[in-house]
Formats: sequence, C-alpha cells, structure tokens
Amino acid sequence: MYELNKIARALTDKNRLLMLKLLTEKDICVCEMNEIFPLSHSQISRNLQALFSTGLLKRWHDGKCVVYIADRTESSKCCQAMIELVTNCLNDDELLHNLRDKLQKLTEAKVREKSK
Repeated sequence: MYELNKIARALTDKNRLLMLKLLTEKDICVCEMNEIFPLSHSQISRNLQALFSTGLLKRWHDGKCVVYIADRTESSKCCQAMIELVTNCLNDDELLHNLRDKLQKLTEAKVREKSK
C-alpha cells in the first residue's frame, strides 16, 4: 500500500502527470523539458526526481544531459500498471497536444542543426 500511495502522491501534480505521459512516448532530456514546460529548471528537476523516486522512470546521462523515460521493464508491477494507465489516458488533452507540438518542433530543429 505504501508504494501505491507514494505513486499516487507523485501524480497529483498535473505537470508530473503530463511529464510521465510524454515519457511513456519517448525519452526526453531535462534541457528539452525546460524548453517545452513553462517551469523553472529547478521545478522541472524536482518534478522529474519525484517521478524517478517512485520507480516510474529510469534515467541515464548522455554527455551533460540527463535523459528520462518511463520504466516499463524494471519497475514494480504497481509502477508498470500506472504507466500503462497513463499510456492509455490523456490522449485527447489539449495541453498535452501543445506540449507534443513543442517537443516535435524542438526535435526537428535539433535534427536540422546536426545536419548542417
């Protein structure tokens, strides 16, 4: 019960819920999160740490960047069930669509920059 309570508390914040939803779709580094969410760097980091500490996310370093993604394989069954629930929800949320668009444009700009 403690684990489920901890996960539920982490997901009471709409930004964390939206972050988790995006992270069920692709891996995203903290600097990208900073560009798509209207939050400070410290708020982004705190929100990601709250999700990570529950076991919902895994992370790794890519140079200077910290990259996160939803942990579908190594997390507990409770975390996996919550990730599956979030994966299947929020798909019609307008704010989520806006964040996806920002992330897509950011990704396209990085690809263009690398190809120069």
